[in-house]
Amino acid sequence: MMKKEGRLVKQTLHSLKKRLEDNYQIIELQNEQGHVFKATCTFTPPASEKDIIYFEKETGFILPEDYKAFLQISNGCRLFDDVQFGGEIELFSLEKIIELNQDYDPYEGCFVIAYIYQDHIVIHSNLYSQNSRNYLFWKSHIDQLKEAIPLQMNFELWLERFIISQGVKFWWWPIYTAENAYYS
Repeated sequence: MMKKEGRLVKQTLHSLKKRLEDNYQIIELQNEQGHVFKATCTFTPPASEKDIIYFEKETGFILPEDYKAFLQISNGCRLFDDVQFGGEIELFSLEKIIELNQDYDPYEGCFVIAYIYQDHIVIHSNLYSQNSRNYLFWKSHIDQLKEAIPLQMNFELWLERFIISQGVKFWWWPIYTAENAYYS
């Protein structure tokens, strides 16, 4: 049975918000190399249907249904900010997406939606409009949109895996093997 796009976004964010609520808005995380820290997440008010329609008209980008579900819960957020030192994980609001993407040469309906420790997460809306459900890409923050690398997933799968991995760039994991992990 096919699940409706966006359901996983709702379940994932509900569970994360519940964990935060149950722990006075602070959760303890363990990341790579045994790093343990206390973190918080900040969610902005949801985007309205009017905001979403305006964004699509203004930019010409088509927003995937699962990404719209995210925006209707939180029009951007910060995830896993270290309580003591802050963080570098931001999923952008629609307004910030418009502002940031003015700096890029247009490339086949691609636009940046998030900044994760010097990586950008990119939606390829042309792929989505052609019924490809694997429309999410990543790139270094200094690369051009045409250099983005496919993640072979959609937004809600990425979000779920990102939250399960507690803010670690899981898309890099296949790069590290027993042969090279100790030299990076």
